[in-house]
Amino acid sequence: MDSSTIGKSLIHRGAEADLYASKYAEWKIVIKERVKKNYRDSGLDRQIRKERTVREASALHEARKAGVRTPSLFALDLESFTVSMSLLEGPVARERLDGATSSMVRAIFYELGAQIGRLHGKGLVHGDLTTSNIILVRNEIPFLIDFGMSSHSEEPEDRGVDLHLLQRSLLTSHTVDDKACVKAAFQGYRKTLGDNEANETLRKQVQISRRGRYFAIR
Repeated sequence: MDSSTIGKSLIHRGAEADLYASKYAEWKIVIKERVKKNYRDSGLDRQIRKERTVREASALHEARKAGVRTPSLFALDLESFTVSMSLLEGPVARERLDGATSSMVRAIFYELGAQIGRLHGKGLVHGDLTTSNIILVRNEIPFLIDFGMSSHSEEPEDRGVDLHLLQRSLLTSHTVDDKACVKAAFQGYRKTLGDNEANETLRKQVQISRRGRYFAIR
């Protein structure tokens, strides 16, 4: 970013990256800065941070082109290992779901499934699809964030892992009906991805869930 960026204030310190709120001209933005890990070799550390920064920026760009709801990419800086993107105003799903009505939760997951279907349809998998990486704009419209673990893949196994991670997040962190949520998500997923590919993903998700001793979709 150039001198149009107006200050920045820390809003979250994570294991891998720190998030700062700032402004670029009239836009509110988030600057995600991947932090140095002193336990890693310095050359390897720079390589890892660079690769993950590029991966996230690229995935954000590709996902938005595919019609997936994500933050808008503003800038990529490989010297400071930062990605600057639009600020999404709303709670993360992890903080909102347990206080929402069952009908609202199902609606959220149906729309979330449609977004995941668009993502998978363009050969992208998220890689860390948990309720901590979903922001609910206006409390009910899901946006996907944090693409640092994303990858290009059309393999049903990799797509199934995305759905499995989402269900595991529900099981371990929430009191909502995980089966109803994932069923709603799969309905939206099928709508945007199509029956054949969606069914193949479902079969893999069931296998993965059984391996991990988690409940699969019924």
